[in-house]
Amino acid sequence: MSAVLKDTSVTPASVAMGARVEGIDLTRQMSGDTVSRLRTLMHEHHLLVLPNQNLEALELERFGRLWGNLLTHPSTQHEDTPYVQWIRGRNTKGRFFPGVHRGFDGWHSDMTWHPTPPIFTGLHARQMPSSGGNTAFANQHLAYETLSDEMKARIDGLQAFHTGKVFGPTVPDSIHPVVRTHDETGRKALFVNANFTKHIVDMPETESQLLLYELFAHAVRPEFSYRHQWSVNDLVLWDNRSVMHYAILDYEERRVMHRIVVEGDKPR
Repeated sequence: MSAVLKDTSVTPASVAMGARVEGIDLTRQMSGDTVSRLRTLMHEHHLLVLPNQNLEALELERFGRLWGNLLTHPSTQHEDTPYVQWIRGRNTKGRFFPGVHRGFDGWHSDMTWHPTPPIFTGLHARQMPSSGGNTAFANQHLAYETLSDEMKARIDGLQAFHTGKVFGPTVPDSIHPVVRTHDETGRKALFVNANFTKHIVDMPETESQLLLYELFAHAVRPEFSYRHQWSVNDLVLWDNRSVMHYAILDYEERRVMHRIVVEGDKPR
């Protein structure tokens, strides 16, 4: 039976990005038409919210493979499959207070240190705190398109160095364009982030840092953003080529998520 039900509905999640897709049961076999429709919605909205998906790890992996080859991650992996990552824990070291951190710290696109970073990331809520624990997302197409013409000309053709050594000494480093062209839609997006982008290639350090800080701050302006308030069994899938995200550390109870990442091509 197709995963699409007769009462499937699609509603915007926010003005900036995202669509909520209801009436799909991902535990059922998905038709080719369903996958094609979801891809079209992804290109239009950059992020899909699929609520009420009671998926085990292997079912999440099966769904992820409909979108492409899956990558493993150097962080904790699920006991049933290396292609699903556990994201577990409590926020025990203090909360995010204004003035303590720069406003763009923590924002990132997944695994940009990888030579072929994920094109899609999926996050499935398994256990949530009674309050807090939301995730913020930012549309990097809008971030690029609202830059001044002068800034667009300045960053055109620049390359940036990304590192993932926070995950271990064997994790690779990569160089990617500051402005990424989406390989399916042709639309341009900013492709730098505060977690993994360390400097602009062939640019003096001070100039590089000042430019990156300006881009980081611009990229996460509220008008580009959507904040997702999680419910258990929500599955959120987003386009890692054009979306950054940030897990908000405003909770103390246990929070458990499953994650998949779909391999992409080398950014251009």
